[in-house]
Amino acid sequence: MANNILDDLKLKYSSGNSATKLIYVNVVVFFTLLIVDFVLRTVVNSTITTTGLFALSSFDDLIVRPWQILTYSWLHGNLFHLIMNMVLLYFVGQMFLQQFQNRNLVTFYIFGGIAGGIFFLLFQNLFNYSHLLVGASAAVYAVFFAMISYNPKMPVRLLLIPTSFPLLYIGYVFIAFDVYNIIANQNAGGSISHLGGAIFGYLYMKQFERGNDFLGNFIFKIEQLFKKKEKSTFKTYKNTSSTFSRSNVPKDDYDFNHQKVEKQKKIDVILDKISRSGYESLSKEEKDFLFREGR
Repeated sequence: MANNILDDLKLKYSSGNSATKLIYVNVVVFFTLLIVDFVLRTVVNSTITTTGLFALSSFDDLIVRPWQILTYSWLHGNLFHLIMNMVLLYFVGQMFLQQFQNRNLVTFYIFGGIAGGIFFLLFQNLFNYSHLLVGASAAVYAVFFAMISYNPKMPVRLLLIPTSFPLLYIGYVFIAFDVYNIIANQNAGGSISHLGGAIFGYLYMKQFERGNDFLGNFIFKIEQLFKKKEKSTFKTYKNTSSTFSRSNVPKDDYDFNHQKVEKQKKIDVILDKISRSGYESLSKEEKDFLFREGR
């Protein structure tokens, strides 16, 4: 039973879009760190906490722990904080992916979180807040305000409200709420990080629409550095029954779905290569695979 649930979760993760995968990662990180903190506190009897190690606090701490500018956005203060961010990420992510690719969402999400952290640090002395910064809110804001930048008049219908509103109006509400929190000094650092993510998402979308996705290209180059050199996974098959391997026959529904996901991943890689370098940049094996799957 447990194995079936685990297999089902693995399949949903591997076949899900980037918004779904980001939600999975956030949830796993949240519960993993809860367990680690419990062990540190009760078993090891240590005063060290994962929040102290990975949350963003100040420029001084950032010099010692530079990873905090990335890791803080994967932490959440409590379960309610996590749920609220993930619900917003789900709806904003689906809206974003109707217009753009999975990798684009990841770009806005990651660098939106970084921008939020930078704003938190820059205005720390001005507004005199000393609390830690955790949460994916700035990253989600970046995706949300990227959509506002792209299509501010997009109609959106809210739960329990019969009429729809332009997306821009909802953005105004979010900004007004955060400005109020800053003025009232209620989680001022968190609200400033939200504004940082929003500003990044809005402005970077303007560059993105012009075809200037320099941050996305940066992530792509980093990915290539870490990818192992592997033999081509594209194989040609003779159209004879004698050469068809029984190992290619799906054993069950899970195996069938797994093979389907792997094929889709190969297709996505090829299409991404075409969008970057053109059809002629494909190898013969890639062209044959794309032709065979397109029939």
